[in-house]
Amino acid sequence: MHPRVFLLPLLFASYIHAASPGGSLSLSDALALSLRQNPELKSFDWSIRAAEAQTIQAKLKPNPILSFGGQNLPGSGPYRSGDIMEHTLELSQLVELGGKRQARVNEAAAGRTVAEWAYQVRRVEVLKNTTQAFIQVLASQRQVQLAEETAALAAKVTPMTQKRVEAGKANAVEVMRSNVAVASAKIELEQAKRTLVTARVNLAAQWGSQIADFDSVRGNLESIREVPKFSALIERIQSNPEIARWSAERERRQAALAKQKSLAKADITLSAGPRVLGKADDISFVVGFSMPLPFRNRNQGAIAAAEAEVAKTESERKASEINVFTQLSAAYQILLRATTEVELLNKDVLPGAQQAEEAIRQGYEAGRFTQLEILDARRTLIQARNQNLRALSDYHQALAEIEALTAAPIILPVGSAPAPVISRH
Repeated sequence: MHPRVFLLPLLFASYIHAASPGGSLSLSDALALSLRQNPELKSFDWSIRAAEAQTIQAKLKPNPILSFGGQNLPGSGPYRSGDIMEHTLELSQLVELGGKRQARVNEAAAGRTVAEWAYQVRRVEVLKNTTQAFIQVLASQRQVQLAEETAALAAKVTPMTQKRVEAGKANAVEVMRSNVAVASAKIELEQAKRTLVTARVNLAAQWGSQIADFDSVRGNLESIREVPKFSALIERIQSNPEIARWSAERERRQAALAKQKSLAKADITLSAGPRVLGKADDISFVVGFSMPLPFRNRNQGAIAAAEAEVAKTESERKASEINVFTQLSAAYQILLRATTEVELLNKDVLPGAQQAEEAIRQGYEAGRFTQLEILDARRTLIQARNQNLRALSDYHQALAEIEALTAAPIILPVGSAPAPVISRH
């Protein structure tokens, strides 16, 4: 799967390049950093190497065994002279039967494929987390801007209120209210800044950094696309690595079952070597073989356990599919809700609240409205702006979730999605 799975083409730049610390960060920069430096993704390189080493080990044949034995050593009676001593040097070799070596190789190779799919699953998660963390930073930056605008709006009212008090058109209580509104706006601004710091650190953590060594992130939260049909998204969830990996897992378990069945076949150990007789150093040769008799232990327990593992694979795959479907359905509902909110807010609520606040502020300065009316108008405008920002953030967070669950940008045409390409790069 290519990192562009998580690029939101109408929201951010659609190319990926390496990013340097500092400056303004795009989503493509953040994704490139995560792919190169995320500690968990790096650890999968070692997991795959370990799986490759298991394959190498599985191909090796058993080592030959060299043994030496002595019989009729000098003792008492007829053995005192040592004339009937025997010394045997033997070389033995285990001959594996029943296809054990090939079964080991098949299981190890299947294990490597499973390890690669595990990497794909985690990479999808890392890219999704990076995208959502990026969106959170972008939304937090915008929240700081809104808080600064709110503080500026609150500060504008105070001079007007002071003039009205001096002109005898208002009492000192209104000045106190204005000062309280200004103080509250400053508190909200400070909270927004702290939230931004936390979001920046969380984003930097996606590529293993403890310091957010970038100045800001850039992107356009206001870009909204047409919501795709849910049926089109369902058709693509089979491309999700969490589901697609079960084919490889089934093959691995079948290979493990084949290995257990091969272990039920008895092996033969062949041996041969010279034997030295007595002090005359007369030499003869001995040959032999040995094999276990599978009367009781035919590995039936391990075979039954492996069969059970194979049998439950389909149920586990189905459970993963249901889980992905449930998450997709939830994310899709959030996407629909956020899209509707953004449309209504931008069409009716925000323009009306903005015009009302400006009209009442001007009217308050002219003495046509009370302070409570201007405070209420400003509160309505602030709420509408914050609601719009939350809806935009929810939209893009849900979009990132959907693209992760379908392993493809939702703007792609509907059709048969190819299986993810296994790659560590």
